[in-house]
Amino acid sequence: MSTTGQFPAETGADGAFVRQKYSIRDRITADGSSGFPAEAGRYHLYVSLACPWAHRAIIVRKLLGLEEVISMSVVDPVRDERGWAFREGEGHGPDTVCGFQFLSEAYLRTDPSYTGRYTVPCIWDRATGRLVTNNYPDITIDFETQFTAFHGPDAPELYPERLRA
Repeated sequence: MSTTGQFPAETGADGAFVRQKYSIRDRITADGSSGFPAEAGRYHLYVSLACPWAHRAIIVRKLLGLEEVISMSVVDPVRDERGWAFREGEGHGPDTVCGFQFLSEAYLRTDPSYTGRYTVPCIWDRATGRLVTNNYPDITIDFETQFTAFHGPDAPELYPERLRA
């Protein structure tokens, strides 16, 4: 068995996980001032059930009642040397928006010169045909603060005004 990680750029010399800097970091805003307005049916969330950061986005989407507002595709939780793949299986399946076979296709369509890791969660914009962000904290903050017009009737307040910077 090899001791070299499958994705060595993800680990430091001590073997600890090293998260890369967010390379795609636009924001979705309620008023559209960012160029990415919060609209029902416009955005698609890509996740893996093997990723704890993606779980955060899945949970927030569910708690806020955004399932009909922001669609979602789940990649195969087992990555091979090609990265995250859209394969049919229990709890995961094909990309229902763009028909991508690999998540890397979304990154390369957004930026053909992209050389970073292909990470989840990330948000695809149907209107512009590109990724908006792969920054997991921003994704959940935007779900809570920018999609309020679409929250379900019983949606909790997850990020109270008094706690915002």
